Amino acid sequence: MTRAFIVVGVIVVALLVMVLLQPVCVQLSNDDLKSFNVPIEQRTDRDIYLRVFQQRDGRWYQCKTRLSRLMFF
Repeated sequence: MTRAFIVVGVIVVALLVMVLLQPVCVQLSNDDLKSFNVPIEQRTDRDIYLRVFQQRDGRWYQCKTRLSRLMFF
């Protein structure tokens, strides 16, 4: 019985970590891009395991983990 609770607990924690570390990307507007003091192409900001500013299909995105979005913005 105790082993079953431990296994379930480990699975729940693993799922929670997977959800919290999932990246969430938000497209940046042209006004956002103009407001950067350092050009976005030169930024090297990183979140836990990924680059924050990513270019996809010619558009720029701010990507952060769900955990970062919950804790900051």
